[in-house]
Amino acid sequence: MKTVAIVPAAGSGKRLKQTKEKPFIRLRSKPLLSYALDALNNSPHIDKIVLVVARKFVKKSRDLVKKYNLKKIEFIVPGGRTRSDSVLNGLNLVDKDTDYVLIHDGARPFLEKHLIEESIIAARRFGASCVSVPVKPTIKRVKKGYIKNTLKRNILWEAQTPQVFKREVILKAYRNRRLVKTATDDSSLVEMLGYKVRIVTGSYRNIKVTTKEDLILAKALLKR
Repeated sequence: MKTVAIVPAAGSGKRLKQTKEKPFIRLRSKPLLSYALDALNNSPHIDKIVLVVARKFVKKSRDLVKKYNLKKIEFIVPGGRTRSDSVLNGLNLVDKDTDYVLIHDGARPFLEKHLIEESIIAARRFGASCVSVPVKPTIKRVKKGYIKNTLKRNILWEAQTPQVFKREVILKAYRNRRLVKTATDDSSLVEMLGYKVRIVTGSYRNIKVTTKEDLILAKALLKR
């Protein structure tokens, strides 16, 4: 079965407060974006990769792909105004003979090979999968500055990526603009169509680098 990975990496990274663009911030000697791409490129379960970046960074991304010999990257496509727009731009380039689509944030550099494999296996069995981890903190529901109630921690999971779906299902979800307006991630779009999404237990190392504190943590994790 053919599986294509879409890697959205078109975010501005303003919250990082760095002079260098987010995908190209150095972690040790390599750009942030290269870690996730390298993991997907080396996975025997991934056939092709579609990379989505800001329009102004398409050429720079081509140079990165060449430098790190990322041969599975078939397309580098400009992103849209939002993440969902960027993912749809990538989906529109996925071949019709593709069975499954894996979506992974380019800002998650610590993608472990077993998570790629397990998420794809789960999607093949159940139709859709979402790598997630159990929530560790106590979560409160708040209204107008006051706690309404404390949510049951044992039923709460933090969604990560990769998330994997049958091609026709995720494409149908993303082409429904009404759903896209209210969804917060790829799996929530599929949930709103009425499909069940299988949880795959992820890793607390699988962080998304969004803030300067995340960047500090990422650099510390690389030293371990």
